[in-house]
Amino acid sequence: MKRRSVYLLIATILAILVPSPGRFVYGVTLVLELNILMLIGTLSVSLVKKIKLEEINTLIVLTLIISSTILFRQFMIFFQPEIMLTLGFIIYLMPVSFFLIGYVFSNNQEPLKKRLRVNMIHILTFSVYALLFFLLRDLFGYGTFTFFGKNHQIFEKVIIPAENIGFFSIFASIPGAMILSSVLLFIHIFVRNKIAIIKRAEATK
Repeated sequence: MKRRSVYLLIATILAILVPSPGRFVYGVTLVLELNILMLIGTLSVSLVKKIKLEEINTLIVLTLIISSTILFRQFMIFFQPEIMLTLGFIIYLMPVSFFLIGYVFSNNQEPLKKRLRVNMIHILTFSVYALLFFLLRDLFGYGTFTFFGKNHQIFEKVIIPAENIGFFSIFASIPGAMILSSVLLFIHIFVRNKIAIIKRAEATK
């Protein structure tokens, strides 16, 4: 795994995932937002290039991404106001996350189809990491599973009774979130590197 990709991952994890409430439903919301913004950002860069406004490329793309964030928030407020109230300012950190900006503005000279494929693969890989992170915090930190519920409410099912959580309740805290994110990041990098080695070995055959 490239060192640049690792730095982008660490920065996004520390700035967004770790401070976020450790419930699965909040993770799904943030991941959904990040995927939408990556798609819009990637398409916007190509659109700006096509209409020959490269001089103000960054300004236009960031404006579109931030506008999309506001629209996403308003949409979610209508359907799940409790989630937006809890996430608060965190929802606005996604547009300026190192992960999003780092990939949206990379490889601008490549065809749109290739950039879209590469960027969405990166974001989907990160999405799996983030969802697993929030799922484990929800299950072991709180003993629950949460998701979008009916009537603008959050669905919550108790999986592990509070009296049985014990030591694992540390995952509900910021220090526990940092420990969990480090373990998952190590596994993520290890698996990615192994896959890269296998692909290189197959290519040389």
